[in-house]
Amino acid sequence: MSWFYYLSRFFVHVFFAATTSWRINGRENIPRTEPIIVVCNHLTFAEPPMIGVMLRRPVGFAAKEGFFRFKPLAAIMRSYGAFPVCPGKADKETIRQMESVVKEGRALVIFPEGTRSLQDELLPALTGAALVAHRTGARILPIAIYGSEQLRKKWWFLKRPVIHANIGNLFKLPEGGGKADRAEATSRIMKSIADLLPPEYHGAYKVAD
Repeated sequence: MSWFYYLSRFFVHVFFAATTSWRINGRENIPRTEPIIVVCNHLTFAEPPMIGVMLRRPVGFAAKEGFFRFKPLAAIMRSYGAFPVCPGKADKETIRQMESVVKEGRALVIFPEGTRSLQDELLPALTGAALVAHRTGARILPIAIYGSEQLRKKWWFLKRPVIHANIGNLFKLPEGGGKADRAEATSRIMKSIADLLPPEYHGAYKVAD
């Protein structure tokens, strides 16, 4: 990783430490070197840099191509291992880049919902994470972040909101390759995230009473 990565990582850590009360649980579940696929819910722009800081290891993740049009932001994102993709589109090139991240031994970060949830609840997920997991055999590390939705409020930094990050246990999907397998695997992935969130955040993955 470049010196710019470590510098930006330091400033991101300082920024969130100074403006929020950041509580991380389960950091011991993060493997140091094993190639993994990290899956997380997505409420705001804060989750990607937060995950980059808390993992403490080289990562890679797909980000909307529009973010790369502003060169200073693009430089920061690329230093974190981000690569541009079209919104909501998991084409062959995107899948290839994701697989490359895993094969290089890095942590591939995927937000299965494919977009931010402005309703603060889990949205129906895309199947890209399951597809990459099936094709690479990598284990999955679920992470749930909540409280970050407060960052959308005006003058949020004056209130020092509490943000929780819960890191779950690693698991591996059963072998499969068909659409039905990916759909079932995607439900399991999202349930692993939902299990780390309070019930009011479960949304599309709320368990019926």
